[in-house]
Amino acid sequence: MKLMNSLLAGVASIGLAAAGATAQEIGDNENIVLYQPAFFEIYNPITALDMVRQVPGFSIQDGGNARGFGGTAGNVLIDGERPSAKSTSLNEILGRIPVSRVERVELVRGAVSGLDMRGQTRVVNVVLIQGDDNSQTTWSFRATHFGERVVPTGEVIQSFKLAGADISLGLQRNGGARRNTQTREFVDAGGTLFEQRNARNQTDFREWQPHFTLARKFNNENALNLTGKYWNWTFQRNRTSEIDAVNSGTSSFDRFDFARADNSGEGFEIGGDYEFKIGERRSLKFIFLTVTRDRLSDDIFETFDTGGFANATRVLSSEGQNESIIRSVFDWEFNPKNSFEFSIEGALNSLDSGLDIEQDTGTGFQPVILPVANTRVEEQRAEAAASWVAKPRQGWTIESGVRYEISEISQSGDAANARTFQFIKPNLNITWDRNERDQVRLNIVRDVGQLNFSNFATSINVIDDQTNVGNTELRPQTSWTASLSFERKYGEKGVFILNADHNWISDVRDQVPINNQFDAPGNIGDGRTWMISAEARIPTDRIGLKDGILTLEGGFGDSTVTDPLTGLTRVQSFRVDDFYRIDFRQELTKWKMAWGFDYFQRSSSQAAFLFDQRIRSQGHGDLDIFVETTRWKGMTIRFSADNIFDPTTQRIRTRFDGPRNLGVIRDIETLRTNNDQQFTISLRGTF
Repeated sequence: MKLMNSLLAGVASIGLAAAGATAQEIGDNENIVLYQPAFFEIYNPITALDMVRQVPGFSIQDGGNARGFGGTAGNVLIDGERPSAKSTSLNEILGRIPVSRVERVELVRGAVSGLDMRGQTRVVNVVLIQGDDNSQTTWSFRATHFGERVVPTGEVIQSFKLAGADISLGLQRNGGARRNTQTREFVDAGGTLFEQRNARNQTDFREWQPHFTLARKFNNENALNLTGKYWNWTFQRNRTSEIDAVNSGTSSFDRFDFARADNSGEGFEIGGDYEFKIGERRSLKFIFLTVTRDRLSDDIFETFDTGGFANATRVLSSEGQNESIIRSVFDWEFNPKNSFEFSIEGALNSLDSGLDIEQDTGTGFQPVILPVANTRVEEQRAEAAASWVAKPRQGWTIESGVRYEISEISQSGDAANARTFQFIKPNLNITWDRNERDQVRLNIVRDVGQLNFSNFATSINVIDDQTNVGNTELRPQTSWTASLSFERKYGEKGVFILNADHNWISDVRDQVPINNQFDAPGNIGDGRTWMISAEARIPTDRIGLKDGILTLEGGFGDSTVTDPLTGLTRVQSFRVDDFYRIDFRQELTKWKMAWGFDYFQRSSSQAAFLFDQRIRSQGHGDLDIFVETTRWKGMTIRFSADNIFDPTTQRIRTRFDGPRNLGVIRDIETLRTNNDQQFTISLRGTF
């Protein structure tokens, strides 16, 4: 904590002491900072992603975990609108737009009418050039060395004009072959070591993904956008573990464990929108989206001891998910100081999950019966919303709104249940531009968390001997959040941002006991979280590193909730509250090169289960370095080395003899995991 506080103090002093100056360019709206292509030339961008990454004080975020299409918006717009996609990341979308199509980039700091802000106070809007008839090919190729294997990946995208529409067709190949080594030590309640395990894991992931986009603007200013993609993937894992028994400090072979996983899946997403212009100040947009995902898994776990085969467990599972959304939005710019938005959204979500477990102790496989192993979950949801953006006086912007949601969740199969939920979700955003360089933002909102339908079905982790039973009573987590931000721009590229937020949470999502026998994802009552964070983007020319940018970021916080077993206050499971990041990039323009590094460290997290509690921590932190060249026009060549320190991730698991609240320790397991360094050479370009 002292390190976090020192870092934040240093960040604040650097940011606040820096000389003030105007930003790159202020647009007609005081809440919009314009960045023309010339601002990014020093970085030799290939795609819109390269440009957005260099916007001062901005980090791409794909959206929160709120419910619905309107509530999960990311913080990047394309021509003022959200991409009609959920399973495609903003990094992927921006990486498919060649830089030649970008007219300018806008940093929006506060609510602005005419832009699809959806309650956010800080977004980037990428404005594209209209009427460009040139076709262009954007391509990338990467070769990554994972320990002992090299995996090629890449993408090719063809952009062209056809019948007045901007069309792109692409094919992406993803893959990986991560490997790690693990050691586990078990000590009894008295601290005496009695077992050691050494394991090696090798994975292989492959995915093919064809995709397309279509954008068409008509003479009457109406606009049509379509996106679509299909994906097909396979995943294999082989794990070998040697277990030694320890008696009076002497180790002896006990058994071998082997685990093999063969998983596969496919899916598709189709989305689009059509916008009607109704006069100069009104518009009506219709949005649709459907996503389907299917997965099949075949996992087997075998044990061989000194006598040969001992036992085996086979886990067969399947999962099919579908999400379909329709949404309509009416925008009305009443006058330059007042605008309104009204929306209606409907969604149908479903999950079909199957789980079959068999065990063989030498007499053949026999089924193992678990509750809620085969189930179907359906949700029907509707939401209506209204918002008002007002500029009561110079330097002030106020956005207020409210959303009302009603949904019904039904479950059938091994367990049956049906429930109806209703939520009112107001929000208030206030932005104050104190002067040309200082801005203060206040946000108050009630959020409703998205439900993970997989938590309604039972899952099993054989290696950890952990079973999570499907919870038919799972409710969405709701929270009231208050956030306060201060931002100061200094120079053309520098910025300092200080954030503070507090959450009052109802129905905290955590782990709950089921029948004093199993764990399940569930709700454990009320809780709170708070976080203070700061970020400074500092040009380094004054300290002799010309054309360099140093970014410092850090935060610390805490959480509280009442433990359902002990009745005592503890932190919420799986949360990481403290972190810091150091990022540096320098352009060596004389040699048409750039180099840099980033380092990330975070605090430990805790988790509480029925029969155990766990603490997970990271060792030396994650250090990545890179060097790249743009010596050849239209192409960037980059070499990167990731995970330089090969940090050891440690998990300490205290297992109890009976429920955790009885406090009778059975043993303590210490798991240490090391991932190999990764080395990648990548080429990107356009022609």
